[in-house]
Formats: sequence, structure tokens, C-alpha cells
Amino acid sequence: MEYLIIQVEESRLTIARFGLSGRVLKRADAASFALGGEQGLPEAAAQVAAGISGAPRIVLCLAPLLFAQRSVELPLTDLRKVREVLPAHLQGEIVLPVEEAVFDAVPSSAGNFLALWAKRADIAHAIDIFKEAGLEPQFVSAVPFAWNFLPGITADCVVCDGNALAVIDDGHLTYVGTLKQQEPGKQLASTLAALELSGLTLPGRLFVVGARADELTHLDGLPLTPEKPELPADLAIFYKNEETFQQLAGLQAVAQACLSGALPDFRRGGLAWTAGRANLQKKLYLTAALASIVVVLLFTLKGLQYRAASSDLVSLNASIATIYRGIFPTRAKAVDELAEIKGEIRKLASAESSNGFLDVLKKLAEAKGTSINGLYDAELDGRDLRVKGDARSADAVNDFKLAITPLMDSVELGEVKTKPDGSVAFTLTGTLKEGKK
Repeated sequence: MEYLIIQVEESRLTIARFGLSGRVLKRADAASFALGGEQGLPEAAAQVAAGISGAPRIVLCLAPLLFAQRSVELPLTDLRKVREVLPAHLQGEIVLPVEEAVFDAVPSSAGNFLALWAKRADIAHAIDIFKEAGLEPQFVSAVPFAWNFLPGITADCVVCDGNALAVIDDGHLTYVGTLKQQEPGKQLASTLAALELSGLTLPGRLFVVGARADELTHLDGLPLTPEKPELPADLAIFYKNEETFQQLAGLQAVAQACLSGALPDFRRGGLAWTAGRANLQKKLYLTAALASIVVVLLFTLKGLQYRAASSDLVSLNASIATIYRGIFPTRAKAVDELAEIKGEIRKLASAESSNGFLDVLKKLAEAKGTSINGLYDAELDGRDLRVKGDARSADAVNDFKLAITPLMDSVELGEVKTKPDGSVAFTLTGTLKEGKK
């Protein structure tokens, strides 16, 4: 994820690009463009757009004098609900009609909120300039609204860059105001005095940042001693020197606030950023189109497979009909040739098995002679033969066994029972020789 921070000042346009390195925002590059003469803001924006690659999130920071602020107390904790009620809450209390303003808010100290607003037409005009240049901003804000994220400052302090002043209490903005360009020392002193008279307790440290930081550190007659924030060790590798850090620290804070989701954004309502939504819709349309193509191809494939299977089935039926006519040339066309052929095959198999069994029974009858009274049970399973019968004596059973030996690979005499009349009942099992069936 990358952020392109664009700061618009009266006579200069400053840009800086930041990317994530682990959990730290690192500065990738920065540039400054002078405004005035033949190069106005539209020309400078076009020049910036020509040198931008990739798709960073663009944050446009306008001059602080375009914004106004007021501390409000609301029995709410959800910022979304606070934004919804701010227009009604400030109706009649601000000079600008609420329908011509765009609002946002940030949590302040002691459960209060710092309400922020700007003229809708001013925000829309700035958006149009950069949109026409090909740099439509996703966020519109001001650098002082992110000063509580400045690296190298304390949680309770006053921050000033010569154009604006902010009071930070426990890491939250409690006041943001603008200063006149002339005599910044007197303006800063009078503003701090006015804040004390209003009952605001000033923090004990005053940090000066920006391009005028060196000038501001030499101001006299202030209730607080101006000092520049020190460059943190984890950011030292991303800045060439202390001067570069002082000039870009505010833009670093904006990127950090944006990353944390705490930057006030004035692209709301009718000014809401829709490019991301449009891109998402395009991606969804593309996905839907690709899914439709896949579905059509799938149905086409299945249709071709069905057509091929139908053709194969027709060809198979034609082959079966041809075979049927070859087997039964004199028969009329059957309703189901395949079923009829299977039936005939089963009949042939049954007849073959039956004829083989009859031949075995015939040979058994020839072998029994007159000494065997009768064979009342014969079972043939493949080549396995099982016979039950009655004989005049046990010797007659042994003679019968010897008589059928030429037919058998093996033969065994089972249980022989003697009956009251002297005859015997016997069981005989064996395996027929190959070719004897």
C-alpha cells in the first residue's frame, strides 16, 4: 500500500510518496513545485500526474484557512453518528449555511469532539482541478489535522508551522487555528494568550515544524520555548538529513493518520470518492462476464458430449440391428434386438447345460446295472457330481463305484446305511473328468 500526499500552499505544491516497510511508513520520494506566474495549480497538478506511476492512494491537503473548527460535546462515541448529527447540532451557530458545508470530526479530550467543516464549493473546486489533471484524490484534508501523528513530538504539546497552530492533549487534537503570514511571532503569542484566557490549559512544550521551523525557533516573547521535533531513529534511514525531515514531517504524519483511519476526510456526501467504487464495479462486471462465458462454455461442452454420446448410441443400435439380421435373417424386425439376442444366448446356454446333464445321467444308469435298486437324487454343479441311491448290498455299492470310475477324476463313497430289509442307502460324490460332461 502506498500513499501520495499532496500539500497545497499559497506559493508551493509539495508531494511525498510513502509506502509500508513492515509496520513503518517509509518515504519513497518527494518533490516541490513553485506556484505563481505561468505555473498555476492546474499546471503543477498536471506536471505531478505526468511523473506518477502505479496506483497510490492520493491524499490532497489544502490550506488550513479553508477550514473552521469548534469543540462540541455530544453524548455519542461512534464517529459515524457524530458526523450525521453535526449539521443539525451546528445549525445557526456557524456563519456558513450547513447545506453549503461539508463536515467531519475527530475525538478530542475529555470525551468531547473537535468539529471541522469547510465550504463545499472550495473542496469541490480543488477536487476538480486534480481530477482533470488525472490525480483525483481519495481523501481531502489539511496537514494540521494529522499533527497528533507527527514523529518526534510528545503526547501533550503545541505544534506550529507558521501558518497554523494546533494544541494536542493526550494525543488528541483539541484546537486547530490559522495564523497570518505577517509577524508570526506576535500572532503565535497572541493566539496562545487567547487560548489561556479561554480556560484552555496549555501543554508545556511547543514544537515548530515545516519549512519555517528554523525561523520559528528564534522567536522571542513566547510563553513556551520553540523546539524542533527530533528525527526518530527508525525513520533516519528514510531521510537524508534533519532539514528534509522537518519539511516532510507533516506529510509523514498525514500518511500515518490515513493509515490509522484517523485522518479527517472532507470527501463526503455529494463529494464522496466514487472512483474506487467504479473500479470495483468494473471488476465485478468483468468477473460476471467471465463467469457467464465459463457457464456458456460448460453447457456447450456438455452439449457436445451429449451429442457425441447420442451418435455413439445410434451407431451401436445400428450395429446390433445388423448383427440381429445376420443371426436371424428370416425374422421380422424385433422391438429390442439386443434383449432378444441375449434371450437366445441364455436359451442356448441352458440347452447345452441340460444336454450335458442328461448324458451324465444316461452313463450313470448304464453303470448301475441290476444290483442298484435306483438313483433317486443326482446333482451336477459344474464338474462336481453328487448321487444318492439304494442298492441290494454294500458290495453292490462298491461295484457301482468301480463301474463309474472311468467317468471320474475322483470318486468317494459317503455314508452307507443298512435298511431293515437288508438293502442299503448310499451317497456318492466325485468330480467328472474333462470332456465327460
